[in-house]
Parts: sequence; C-alpha cells; structure tokens
Amino acid sequence: MISDRQVSHPIIDRKTVFSGMVWDVRHDAFELNGETVERDYIVHPGAVAIIALNDSGELLLIEQYRHAQGKIMWEAPAGLMDLANEDPLATAKRELFEETGYVAHTWNVLLDLANTPGGSSEQIRIYFAQGLSLHPDGRPTGDAEELNMPVHWIPIPDVLESIRRGAVTNPQLVAGTHAALIAMAEPDLALRSEDAPWHAREDVLNTDRVWLPKT
Repeated sequence: MISDRQVSHPIIDRKTVFSGMVWDVRHDAFELNGETVERDYIVHPGAVAIIALNDSGELLLIEQYRHAQGKIMWEAPAGLMDLANEDPLATAKRELFEETGYVAHTWNVLLDLANTPGGSSEQIRIYFAQGLSLHPDGRPTGDAEELNMPVHWIPIPDVLESIRRGAVTNPQLVAGTHAALIAMAEPDLALRSEDAPWHAREDVLNTDRVWLPKT
C-alpha cells in the first residue's frame, strides 16, 4: 500500500503575513536540499463535505454563491471546521442540517483529500450519508451566502453528465460523486466507519498547520 509520509525540514523563519476570519497566510523560510526555500501558504481550519444519497439514487445538492469564483456553484453540503474542539462527524451533521434541513441515519467516511496541497494546509473529509429525512424543526434560515440557498435532489446520472461536461467543478462534489459510485458498488472496498481515524488532519495539527479559532 502506498502512503503519504510526514517529513520535517528545519524552519529558519516563520511569520503570519495575513490574519483572516477563518484562515491565515503564512510565510516560511526553511531548509531543503541544502538550500533556503521560501513559501507562502494558507493555514486552514479544515473542512467536511457530505455526499447524501436517497433511496431513489439522487444526491442532495445546494447552489451557493462563491465570491472568489464569481459564480453560483453546485455543491455538496459542506463547511469549515471552525468551531473549537468540534468532532468532524459532528461538524458534518451540523452542516448538513444547517444547509439543507436534513438529517441522516447512516454515516460513513467516503474520502479524505488535500484540497490544494501546494498552497494550503486544508484537509477535507467527505462523508457518505444515507437514510435521509427532514428535521422536524425544518431548515434554519441561514445568512449571507446561505440565505435562501436553493436545495435540490439531483439524479446521479445528471450529476455525472454535468461533471463530464465541466459544467460543475466543485472539488468535493466531483471527487465525492465518483467515490460514491465505487462505494455503491463495493462498499467494503470504499467505505470506512464514521469515526475512522483522520491521519492526514492529525499530521497538519501536529505540525502547527491548522488554523484554530482565535480566543
């Protein structure tokens, strides 16, 4: 089995060049192959996403405005791990409810990925949620980009065709949809328990590369 491996290069200088609401930009100078190398990267809190599947073979998707892209994008429900000491599964359950008004009976880990490893410490865990039902309290109102955010059930073939044409590009949705197809065919091969260890996140936590809520 192949595996990413953690390494340590001596840090010569480290400074935060921008401190934001939910992530920072850090500048590091470090030793690599006998030379001093400098890099800027985003120190990210991490995130979760949910590929939610109903009994009709449809995925629960949202349309959300993304200012950096200047687009309303089709996405899987997702959110940042920006609450102190919140378990990733708890974050996923909270985000699914807050963004869609749904709860899920069955949860599995579907996929772990590093979103932009060349310039960000962001680690994303994508969950596979099944047994969906509306929460009795209904969907929260939301605010900013989540105010009146459309929610849809879309058949998997339609999602795949949109991905094939390059019409939808959200990475969690693209990667998660393909992983979900494998999981539906070979669940023992593709799915992990809902509380499976998240080694990649532990690595960035242990090397001080996770944005933590400021107190």
